[in-house]
Amino acid sequence: MFLSEDLTTQSGTVALVPQTVSAVDLPVIVTGGIADAQGVSSVIALGAAGAQAGTAYMLCPEAKTSAVHRKILSDVAVHHAAVTNLFYGRPARGIVNRVMQELGLLSDLPPVIPFASTAIGPLRAGSESIGKGDFTPLWAGLNVSCCQEIFGGKAHPAFGF
Repeated sequence: MFLSEDLTTQSGTVALVPQTVSAVDLPVIVTGGIADAQGVSSVIALGAAGAQAGTAYMLCPEAKTSAVHRKILSDVAVHHAAVTNLFYGRPARGIVNRVMQELGLLSDLPPVIPFASTAIGPLRAGSESIGKGDFTPLWAGLNVSCCQEIFGGKAHPAFGF
């Protein structure tokens, strides 16, 4: 979200897609909240030309997801992602971890982009060196449970194509 720091102005996908399609003369590709074939069908029905899934593929061998991030995504108990500005300086969604719990999800503490990730860098490096993601930006959407390890270029089971 880059137009405002006020999260109350953030539109949901169902409201935003038709507005965007009406406002531009370009194909609209929707990303965010797309975790299965139903999500793709829904945004196509709202006028999008296509859809892109993200979190659903984060465990695939081709993904550049770190070992620490993969371990946490693979934990069946992990289902809580929330919007935070602690790692990036702007609101973004990630799996709730120690730093988010201790400092709160949104804070005036992080410096502006690109300095927020540098500021937390030493804590992140130390935590990751012992296999923990306490200070790591664990980016993920709301549909963390759809994340599966898929081999050999096979279609993701949630998409059915």
